[in-house]
Amino acid sequence: MKTVSSSFFQFAGVHSFLIGLLPFFIPVLLLKQGVSIEGIALFIALTGFGFIVSLKIWEALFNQSQWRWIVALSFISEVFLVGVLLFSDSPISWAIAALFNGVYNCFYWTTQRMLFSTMTSDSNKRNNQTSPTNDTGKQFGNFQILVVVVLKLGILVGAFMLEDNLKHSLWLVSSIISLAGLIWFFQPSRMSTFFTISQVLPVKIGTTESKKTSLFRFKDSHNSSVVFYLDGVFLFLESYFWVVSLFLISQENVKELGVIIVTLTVLLSVIFYVLKNKIDSLDRNKVYTFAVIFYALSWWLRSLLDPSLPNHMIYPAILLIAFLTTFFRLSFNKRFFDHAREQRPLNYLLAKSYLSQTGIVIFYSVAALLASYFSDIQSSLATLYLVLTPIALIYMVYTAPKESSISTSAVANASLRTSKT
Repeated sequence: MKTVSSSFFQFAGVHSFLIGLLPFFIPVLLLKQGVSIEGIALFIALTGFGFIVSLKIWEALFNQSQWRWIVALSFISEVFLVGVLLFSDSPISWAIAALFNGVYNCFYWTTQRMLFSTMTSDSNKRNNQTSPTNDTGKQFGNFQILVVVVLKLGILVGAFMLEDNLKHSLWLVSSIISLAGLIWFFQPSRMSTFFTISQVLPVKIGTTESKKTSLFRFKDSHNSSVVFYLDGVFLFLESYFWVVSLFLISQENVKELGVIIVTLTVLLSVIFYVLKNKIDSLDRNKVYTFAVIFYALSWWLRSLLDPSLPNHMIYPAILLIAFLTTFFRLSFNKRFFDHAREQRPLNYLLAKSYLSQTGIVIFYSVAALLASYFSDIQSSLATLYLVLTPIALIYMVYTAPKESSISTSAVANASLRTSKT
């Protein structure tokens, strides 16, 4: 399954750089165009709606094994998104950009998760032949390190080009990379890798209305649905509102924002490299519990940060917040993909997308209404972070996969191997 692993990291790497070039700066671009916090919240809600609609298209293409279209739309939607973001500044254009953002998020993230699940399914089958453990945490850790390096490189390039107002050059660079990525993955040897997903994750998405509805009504014994509704909300808080906070801390200087993020991330990567190689061997329940508690703590710390604080207090706090958030994401995603492997992976992954995006649409629509009651951006964000601190603890209800299922699989595989010899 080396080809799947290679394609996963290549696909994730190219898109991570593209995200860093411009989509990472969407909340900053909105602010610079005079869009309020209410407007940013509405942008996120529309993004969630665009994701849900696009996911219906993704399902139809998957059922027909139309991987060329799936891969192509992940790059084409990004080119349109960047074009609308850079060269339009009206409310209608921002709404269109939000919908394109939903399309891009859907075709990139859904495809990337399918590749990751395919890669880890094969890897863990081989590992279970000799050990009851699995390396999902290590694999996801490798992915996050890739994102740290490539995404931040893209952020650095995008920050300098945006600050120098090189809009046409930025769009051209993004388009050329997208075209190169499209040509690269359209090669038969690499495109065949995507068809492996249909073989390893063979469960077809239901075509009847009842089966489609069941994804929205998904429930299991691990309280997955509760966490799914919540997770999308927090992901956008991390990627949009927290970026706004960092932008304010950097005195609204895009270059300084890029340098801050990249510098702190380099320091974080050293710590994270050691952590990702250890997480699979640690007690997963204790690790997850600590990760959730520290994640909630990170939101409390965010509520305390203010641009008026001295740098020697702000930057260590930002580094700590980044570490606690990354540690939680590593722990959470290990648990998520372990659950997906135990159940019907495709339906589990798609149920997560549907419920998360529904939570996003509802929460950020309400947030847009409530944000108007605050006098300034800083106070509204600080209040939001403080309110969400205890809410983050709801992640605790996401119970671990059964130990017995992994051990049983290991025994079965070992027995099968013995009988063959």
